[in-house]
Amino acid sequence: MKSTVQRRLAQCLAALRAAAGAAAEGQGLVEYAAILSFIAAVVVSAVVYLGPHIAMSLNNVTNSFH
Repeated sequence: MKSTVQRRLAQCLAALRAAAGAAAEGQGLVEYAAILSFIAAVVVSAVVYLGPHIAMSLNNVTNSFH
C-alpha cells in the first residue's frame, strides 16, 4: 500500500503534468495568434500601399472600353 505522502506526491505530479500540458497548449495558441496578427498587418499594409495603384489600373481598363 502507498503511504499518504506517496499518494499526495503522485497527485501533485499529476497536477503538474496537466498544468504543463495546458500551458503548452496556451503557448501554441498565443503563437498562432501572433502569426495571424502579423499576416493581417502585412495584408492591410499591402492593400493600403497598393490600393491606389490597383484602382488606377482598373480605371485605365474601364476607360479603354469607352
